[in-house]
Amino acid sequence: MMREILGERVLLYRTKAGEAVAMSAICPHRAYPLEQGQRVGDAVQCGYHGFTFGPDGTCLRVPSQSGVPQKSSLRRYPVVETAGLVWVWTGDVDMASSAQLPDLAAMGLGRDDWAVEQHALVTINARYTLLIENLLDLSHVSFIHATTIPGGEMVASIPVSVEETAQSITVVRKGQNLPANPLIKMQFPGQEDPVNQDFDAEYISPALVRTGGAMSDAASGRPLGTQNYIHLITPASPTRVHYFVNTARDFAVNNPALGQMQIAMGTKIQPEDIAAIEAIELVLQSDATLPTEISARVDNGALKVRRRLEMQIKSEQATA
Repeated sequence: MMREILGERVLLYRTKAGEAVAMSAICPHRAYPLEQGQRVGDAVQCGYHGFTFGPDGTCLRVPSQSGVPQKSSLRRYPVVETAGLVWVWTGDVDMASSAQLPDLAAMGLGRDDWAVEQHALVTINARYTLLIENLLDLSHVSFIHATTIPGGEMVASIPVSVEETAQSITVVRKGQNLPANPLIKMQFPGQEDPVNQDFDAEYISPALVRTGGAMSDAASGRPLGTQNYIHLITPASPTRVHYFVNTARDFAVNNPALGQMQIAMGTKIQPEDIAAIEAIELVLQSDATLPTEISARVDNGALKVRRRLEMQIKSEQATA
C-alpha cells in the first residue's frame, strides 16, 4: 500500500517474515507508482517496465538489460514497530532513534492487562496543527459533541490547569462529583453514584496526543479505572492529515462488547471533529480578511504547545 507522509509517497508492505518495510513508492525509471506493481518474494516489481527493488531499496533487476543503472536504489525509511504501531522516520536517517518514541506502555498499549481498540484511519483535509489544537481544548466537547458524548455539556465549565515537563505539555481537567452518565454506567455496571473523572489532553509530540484519564467513585475515592484515547497524527501534506485513534482501558479487559461500543462511538464523534476542523481550514485558505486572533484562558495549554512545536521545528531545521 502507499501512504503520503509529509509530502513523500511511501510504499508500505511486509516481507515474508513479517518485517515492516517503508520505502519510496515512485519508480526512479519513469515515476510509475510502485503500489500498482507486485511483490515478488520480499522484493517489489514495478508494474510498468519490471524494475525490481529489494526491501532495502536496492534495485535488483532490470528485465531489459543485464545490469542495473547507477543511482537506481529507492529511499528506504527507518521503521520501528512496537505496541501494534508502525513508526516511520522520514527525516535525516542519521537522526533516527527509537529512543525518541513515547512510552506507549504507560498509556496502555502493548500490554496484556489493558484492552486496546484500533479505530479506522480517517483523513482530514486540513493542516495537522488544527487537529492538535482541537484535541488540546476539550471544552469543544460541550458544543461540537453536545449530542454524542454523554455528560459532555459539563466539560467546558471544569477548571483547567497546565502541567509542563521536558517530555509533554498536559492540559488538566479534573471533573469532580459528576453524575454517573450512561457511558459510565456501561463501563462500570452498578456505578450509580457520582464520579470523579480526569479529562487530560497531553501533547507528547506532533505525532501523538493522549486524552482521557482516571475515574473514581466521588464519595469514597475508590478507583474505577483509566480510559485513554491515543490520537496518532501523520501529516500527509500542508493541508491534509491522516488520523488514527487507539482506545486503551485497564478495566473490563475481557469485555469485547465494550470495545465495540467504543468504536461505534468513535464513528459518531470523529465526523463532528472533522467537520469543524475542515471548516476552519476552508476559512484559512479563503481570501477573507481574518480578524485578529483572540484566546481564552483555557487556551493557555494550546498556546504553550504552539510555542513548543515551533521550537521543535526550528531545532530540526537547524540540524538538517
